[in-house]
Amino acid sequence: MKSKNKRQSAVQSGLLLSTLSMAISSVLYPQVAVADTGNQLRAIEEVVVSARRRMESLQDVPVAIQAFGAEQIKERGIETEADLQMNTAGLMVRATNSSNQLNFSLRGQSIDAFSYSAPAVLAYVNEVQSGGVSASSFFDLESIQVLKGPQGTLFGRNATGGAVLYQTKRPDGELGGYVKAGFGNYSNREIEGAVNVPITENMYARIAGLVRERDGWQKNLYTGTDLAEIDTKNLRISVLYEGDKFENLLVVYKGKHEGRPEGLKIRNAYPVDGNPNNGEELASGLYPEGILNSGLLEPEDNPGLFEFGFDGIADFLEKQRSADYNEVYNDLDSLNDIKNNFVSNATEYEVNPNLRIKNILGYNEVYSYQPTDIDGSPFMSLSNGDETRSYGYQYNTRQVSNEFQLSGMALDESLDYIVGVYLSKETNRNQIPLKLGGEYKAAFEPSALFFYDFVTEDKSKAIFMQGTYAFTDNLNISVGYRHTWEEIDIAPLAKDLWGSAFGAVPSKSKFDKPSWGVTLDYRLNQESMFYISQRGSWRAGGFNGVSALPDSNGVYRSTDFDPETTWDVELGYKFSGFLGGVPSQVNLALYRQIVEDAQRTVYLNVSSITGNVKEAEIKGLEVEMKFDVTDWLDVGAAYAYTDASYTEAEGNIEGFDLLFGPYGDAPENTFSAYIRTEFNLDVGLLTFRGDYYKASSTYFSNLNDTIIPGSELDSYTLVNFRLGLEEIAGSTLSITAYVRNAADEEYERGGLPLGGTIGTNATIAGEPRTFGVELAYTF
Repeated sequence: MKSKNKRQSAVQSGLLLSTLSMAISSVLYPQVAVADTGNQLRAIEEVVVSARRRMESLQDVPVAIQAFGAEQIKERGIETEADLQMNTAGLMVRATNSSNQLNFSLRGQSIDAFSYSAPAVLAYVNEVQSGGVSASSFFDLESIQVLKGPQGTLFGRNATGGAVLYQTKRPDGELGGYVKAGFGNYSNREIEGAVNVPITENMYARIAGLVRERDGWQKNLYTGTDLAEIDTKNLRISVLYEGDKFENLLVVYKGKHEGRPEGLKIRNAYPVDGNPNNGEELASGLYPEGILNSGLLEPEDNPGLFEFGFDGIADFLEKQRSADYNEVYNDLDSLNDIKNNFVSNATEYEVNPNLRIKNILGYNEVYSYQPTDIDGSPFMSLSNGDETRSYGYQYNTRQVSNEFQLSGMALDESLDYIVGVYLSKETNRNQIPLKLGGEYKAAFEPSALFFYDFVTEDKSKAIFMQGTYAFTDNLNISVGYRHTWEEIDIAPLAKDLWGSAFGAVPSKSKFDKPSWGVTLDYRLNQESMFYISQRGSWRAGGFNGVSALPDSNGVYRSTDFDPETTWDVELGYKFSGFLGGVPSQVNLALYRQIVEDAQRTVYLNVSSITGNVKEAEIKGLEVEMKFDVTDWLDVGAAYAYTDASYTEAEGNIEGFDLLFGPYGDAPENTFSAYIRTEFNLDVGLLTFRGDYYKASSTYFSNLNDTIIPGSELDSYTLVNFRLGLEEIAGSTLSITAYVRNAADEEYERGGLPLGGTIGTNATIAGEPRTFGVELAYTF
């Protein structure tokens, strides 16, 4: 009965949103002045997307989606996940224990660091799901698409928050390419390029690469080392064969990422007397006294510490305030050693004009080694690995997937459909060596070092189908369904604490649930389209590799957590035409989403433990607008309002009864705006773009009101500029100057809430002002 009432409430909310959207339309529509007909009506450049597994205009897709074509990626300077966040309403790129440990958050759906949940927002490269922990390299891309809301009926895996689709540039039959060289502050130097080569009349190849190095902007005062370095090397080879009815696209990528990422910076510490917060005891981890007292450490434990004169955390925090924002005191320097191998092969055959067969084979392998001072202080309280090869934090993943599709038209081409089968196998190796210092060592003498070391395997298989039926030229209904079967295995390895000391044994769980979507869209006229959709999806349950308990027979097994389920109602409006004679686009989405058994990770007893919170509700509004004011001036803005809360905030995390809230990783307001101009000069085309981005405060913990107070990140504002001169003297040479974070805003982009483990929390700083020059030549 409870679920029925919730669904009735969702329908009522949908009707309310529909009424509101119609009211907005009544305001906008009288201003429409149709200046032309047919295809010329859309004066703003169209972006072609594949959100429904077929190529169509962004403005024709009844889905909340933000997309960027190759030219838009270039002019906006989207080179990293952080750049993508600045250009996408409601998207948050969450940094956890380092700048290279990234995940996406959309509509409040994300994943915590050291969590063993599946991601809430999945990334795909050429339709192949691409997991792993390393930051990406954006180069030679055809498009980036950000799909918002629950996914599952069309793309490989279930997801409760959304999907980010990257499409690399396809080879073609023309000989050509480009080369781009860049130079900037912090000794930034990079070179990027691609060459397209016809091999035969029907076969073409494209080779693209990116090499970038940059010195660090963050100083570790404890070791004297520069952090926040970049050292990345990337190569991609694509081969396309196009016959009359047969097509095969093979893409092979290899990347290597080194350098030293940003270090964590301790933000606050809880008092040793445990002053309770809302009735919850603070620093309730394994050793709550830890490093909170002064005089706990002896010089031989940490000789460097005494050179700085720090006497306990309170004294350190006071003295740290006099340090610059880009300075940290870490007793261990972070280090990247990340290798990525990726292969996708898409084969397509046209049986007849109304039936196509497609197979997508994918392989993704990520080897990641990264020691980190995860407490963000010089106290040697908790480190993850070291710089030697004797041990170190490793996260290795290997994914193999295959998707087979049938798609086409039926019922006199009134029905557009796709059906398919999806299979995948993902194997993850986690080696997490924790090194304890100071008073912590006493509990683990003689080594003060222990390992979590285990392998998880996720086998997934699914059947899916989706069809769009046109009742009339203006009214369509889309119905999609996927049923997924997941099998999750976990096995402790030889060095694992639970396996070696407690005899923990392998465990297995199986889950299967449906995902669905129903969308009704109505085109009021050539300019305006309304849609309403209702979707549902889920994330599989799993195991906590760093935690084990005895079962009824006294045998130790990894603790587990339940699947997370979600459903939403979304109402959207899309406009593409003329407002007051100005070519314009306006996209609006209103939504309400319910998440049951939300998967959340808590850090307790020197462990990261994932469990379930009973229920959460997320309501929001997203607006995107573009206006070609004149032939030399474009302006635009995007806004996302997110109201996320735990409606039933109780969570039992491995026997710990916790009350969750406020909702983490979901800033209430994000706003961006841009202005772009271009002028034809005698020497070339002069372009200027300015971008403004503002995000309200948010939390890097979901337990700020109970055991992790002080985990709120302040709001921040970023401003970027790009000034370019293209087609210099009639050539294909261009030069662009840029500045990011022009105001040199000091902000934090994420954090690691270890208050329940060692009584302290740490954050990751955002990039300071960077600037440089890029030279590009197309041939």
